[in-house]
Amino acid sequence: MTSAYESDPIFQTNPLQVLNIVTRIQNREIALPDFQRDFVWDSARTAELLGSIMSRYPVGTLLFWEQGDGQPFASRSFDGAPNTSNNQPSVLVLDGQQRLTSLYQALTGSGDERYFIKVDEFVDVHSQSVREVPDVDFEKAIFSMPAVAKNGRRSQQLTPSHLPISEVHKFDDWLDDYADATGDDPQVPLTARQAKSLYREMRDKYISPLKTYGLPVLTLPSSTSMDAVCTIFETLNRTGKPLGPFELLTARFFPQGVNLRDLWDEAESNHRALKEFRIDPYNVLQAICLRVRGTAQRSDVLKRLTGDDIKHHWKSVTAGFAGVIDMIQSDCGVTSQKWLPYGMLLTPMAAVWDKQKNLKPLEKSQAIRRLQQFFWSSIFTTNYDQGANSQMGADYSRLASWITTGEGDAPEAIDELHINAATLRTATVRRKALYSGLICLLVKNKAADFHTGQSMTSTRAHEAESHHIFPKAFLTKRQEPESAELMLNRSIIDGETNRIISSNAPSVYVEKMKSAYGDQRLHDVLASHAIASQTSSGLLRDDYSRFLDERLEIVIQLIEEATGKQIQREAAR
Repeated sequence: MTSAYESDPIFQTNPLQVLNIVTRIQNREIALPDFQRDFVWDSARTAELLGSIMSRYPVGTLLFWEQGDGQPFASRSFDGAPNTSNNQPSVLVLDGQQRLTSLYQALTGSGDERYFIKVDEFVDVHSQSVREVPDVDFEKAIFSMPAVAKNGRRSQQLTPSHLPISEVHKFDDWLDDYADATGDDPQVPLTARQAKSLYREMRDKYISPLKTYGLPVLTLPSSTSMDAVCTIFETLNRTGKPLGPFELLTARFFPQGVNLRDLWDEAESNHRALKEFRIDPYNVLQAICLRVRGTAQRSDVLKRLTGDDIKHHWKSVTAGFAGVIDMIQSDCGVTSQKWLPYGMLLTPMAAVWDKQKNLKPLEKSQAIRRLQQFFWSSIFTTNYDQGANSQMGADYSRLASWITTGEGDAPEAIDELHINAATLRTATVRRKALYSGLICLLVKNKAADFHTGQSMTSTRAHEAESHHIFPKAFLTKRQEPESAELMLNRSIIDGETNRIISSNAPSVYVEKMKSAYGDQRLHDVLASHAIASQTSSGLLRDDYSRFLDERLEIVIQLIEEATGKQIQREAAR
């Protein structure tokens, strides 16, 4: 029986010498996947890396991915390396691009900077000894200069003691000349023979690592799945620019004549809403996969989607996202991406958007209404809080036929609206979908400005914020047991109005509103915010619990109107 410790390793691990890696990069045996970001390190970080290697300090592990014969993956050379595109690399670098590019450019004299070592910083000629690592000022000992200096002049004068790092392999030849010059210098208490001995000791301690330092390398086998590679990238790049399925598929489809980056740039140019709502281009690929494969799972997007699928569906799906965004902005009160309850909810809707385009006018309006009903029902069922990829697949399979005819199985959220009054009564602003859904309902209900009584324009609604109706400071002073952060205590109120409200009791600031524009307009303004306005209402009596109960009933009515479903009201508290 084979124990877990004797089984085949998931990956190979072994050190590779710097010089070996540089040579393989030069020959394009080691390359970058096309989805890798550009080289961004500055000269200071490169000099710091060189100092760490010369000190024999750890500089982190590299992650390589072996490439098989039939790997349909676009790759590119390192910055500064020959672009011999006919050579297929044997490995791609998944993690370590910045470090390897820095080392390659420094050791080959390529790139925008040239790096030098001040060899005298590593020795003490008076004691004829090589300095220990803590005694070397590496910030001074390693420096760089632009490869092409302005007006042909260098900002720093080079001397014989400045060894180009790109010529460390010629160190012994350099030393012969430098030792002879040192021996003839009366200011240096060394003979040529003593200088050679001292600097050879310095070479073995500090120069040799630039060629022989073993960089630890983990190598994934060529059989590693795209899904696994994607997961690794997301893990490695949590604190940086994310590299996910879209970047992987960009590289995969490039050899098939499909440039996803160009397609996305064009889509954002044609549909401004994609950028305004921060649509992830990967969601477009998911929508296409829903159409052609009936699934939005990442493994299926990575494995089953083809270049032909992209060519056939890209334009109509991106137009679908734009169409859905226009609909929810115009008819559902979603003024900006900030108030979009679920970004993932747009994906199945965009995938089916084409279904209503060729319908007759009356049928088309009914299809749009069904899409809106699905939008609201999904929000208040909170179906997309978890398992969004699976939910998209389940919803798409029913949406595609249901929105055009209203027959057959409706999406789950339509048939089973599980939300009840108790959930709405106790929901805080941390329930993002419910909270955002409420704000959108109020915008759809044409919530008017508290201060002026004027209807909010789309621009003003976009700029307005959510603020407390019963001020938090007022409730704290009253020691109100119920949380001030209940979503029912929020409405869309501009900053100026919120400052006027301040910590005043509702009865105080409502009286100011009444004086400003009268009883009838006051009633209309409060009604537009789903707030009861009769004289005995909780708002006018500064009764927070009563206010919440009254507003709950009005909000429920708005939800029922939007979803077409009745909400259970028992035991709201």
